[in-house]
Amino acid sequence: MSNTVTIPPSPSAIPMEEPVEDAASSDGSNAMETHITFNDTVEELEEDDYKENLSSRPSVARNQAKKAKRIRFLRNGDRFFKGVVMPVAAERYRSFDSLLSDLTRALEHSVTLPCGVRTIYTMDGRKVCSIDQLDDGKEYLCSGPGETFKRVDYSNNNGTLGKKKPNAGASNGGDRPRSGTSRSGIPEFVRPRILTLVRNGTRPRKVVRLLINRRNAPSMDHVLSCITEAVKLDTGAARKVFNQLGNQLTSFEEFFGEDDVFFVYGSERYAQDDFELDEEECKSIQAQRKGGSNARVSMPGGVMPKMPVKTKASKSHSQTLSGVTDPNIPSALNQKYQVCENIGDGNFAQVRRCIDRSSGREFALKIIDKSKCRGKEHMIESEVDILRKVRHPNIVRLFAEHDEPEQLYLVMELVKGGDLFDAIASATKFNEWDSSFMIRNLAAALCYLHSLSIVHRDIKPENLLVEVDCHGVHTLKVGDFGLAQKVTEPLFSVCGTPTYVAPEILAETGYGLKIDVWAAGVILYILLCGFPPFVSATNDQEELFTRILAARFAFTSPYWDDISDSAKDLVAHMLQPIPELRLSAEDVLDHPWLAEAGGVEMLRVNSGGSLLYNDTHVGVQSAVSR
Repeated sequence: MSNTVTIPPSPSAIPMEEPVEDAASSDGSNAMETHITFNDTVEELEEDDYKENLSSRPSVARNQAKKAKRIRFLRNGDRFFKGVVMPVAAERYRSFDSLLSDLTRALEHSVTLPCGVRTIYTMDGRKVCSIDQLDDGKEYLCSGPGETFKRVDYSNNNGTLGKKKPNAGASNGGDRPRSGTSRSGIPEFVRPRILTLVRNGTRPRKVVRLLINRRNAPSMDHVLSCITEAVKLDTGAARKVFNQLGNQLTSFEEFFGEDDVFFVYGSERYAQDDFELDEEECKSIQAQRKGGSNARVSMPGGVMPKMPVKTKASKSHSQTLSGVTDPNIPSALNQKYQVCENIGDGNFAQVRRCIDRSSGREFALKIIDKSKCRGKEHMIESEVDILRKVRHPNIVRLFAEHDEPEQLYLVMELVKGGDLFDAIASATKFNEWDSSFMIRNLAAALCYLHSLSIVHRDIKPENLLVEVDCHGVHTLKVGDFGLAQKVTEPLFSVCGTPTYVAPEILAETGYGLKIDVWAAGVILYILLCGFPPFVSATNDQEELFTRILAARFAFTSPYWDDISDSAKDLVAHMLQPIPELRLSAEDVLDHPWLAEAGGVEMLRVNSGGSLLYNDTHVGVQSAVSR
């Protein structure tokens, strides 16, 4: 680890990079100074300023429609997607951006474009900058922000522009998906799954593991392409895949059956004894499968492990300043807000409840003392910059900022339900429905952040604020972005909280967005049984880190006896020690266990390229009443 790192004696926190507490949390500690210049006026953001404008365009006259160019749009880098054909006319689109918005909506259910279509390329890699540059009958590539042109063979799309298929959709109910097929056209049996692949060659043969999901494997051709890239056969592309019985896979669905070990061949010959594993190959497969439910952790005396010590101070309350102007608060803030009691104290900041004098709405006012956090200005600058950019129902919102020479004031969303750590301490554990609902909230927030290439780096119960509705349903909001960072390359800073830290952070091999998924997996484990998956009976941090690095955890009886296999499967895949095989936040949202619990999250892209979150609580009322 870095020589600037000081490991504390107890597994409560790793202060390698001190987090800046979110204003809506109960603790305002660890804030840091910034030299960025903020507006002196405090402006509250409009509630609906980020909602997608779905108003329809004026209808195009029939004679104008005849002039429209018919163009096929493909996905940059996807040689299997057949594309969509759209009529494009200058009269229909008032700007190039409006065309990009329409393309985003047309492609959102078919390909992965988290931030929407932002660039169009010609088939030879030239960037298209206006509608006039699009030629009738030609094909173009749609790309997301920051993507370079990908020169691949697009002949597999087999699209025939201008030729209409006879009776298209008539025999299939028009736009209705076929039975067993989702609205996006991807079969319903497709789910996140790890395949163990044995590469043809000299024994002992190489064993490779591959994560497939709805994004990288929506079809048989996509799966074979992913396998080709993973195993790298000497003869080129993967052409034949067999199970351990020696049966060749002939259908896409067979990859999602009971078999998970497959033998991969190109054009070379094979023999029946090729499908028998030797001792070294068996050891290799078992070694790659270590961790999860097969690992055993001894519990001393059968005693239930305890939760780690809370890493944030408890709420402290001072006298309410009802209707009184606080002389320590800048006049600009005092004019707009009535600053009330203290709801959180920390080493570098405090959090106070405040009320908008005109609307009566409550907020949390985070007051950062700059004199106490000198030398860490870059962290508060990064936190505030990220908070300005993000807008999601499951992320605590920044409404306004006010900068003074000695203090920085942040007007934040007020969440009154406390944090998840206190909720766990009160309930000990939650049932599967409540747990899945909360993890769905967390995964949706992480999916949004990761689509913007932002990693949080300190996901833990203390940083998840809880709203409880009248039915007792817990909704989570992610707070405290003090360690959050834009990911442009592998990160190496050792930071976080020991119980929730991912193995690749400890190994210092470089890490990225998926460390947040690991932390979310630890939280899911805690929600379901009441204690963490990785513990040291003697509070020995070195022992704890050894267990995390080995991914040694167990679904210990009797605490997990009544938990469904589907829930255990999700935990095991979130706590996968190999980052490439660990589920992404989007994969977590796709997992069957979350679908079984009721509730659907959808990420949609608005015309500006930012993600919007739609949460349709399917069956919430009926589930509560039951």
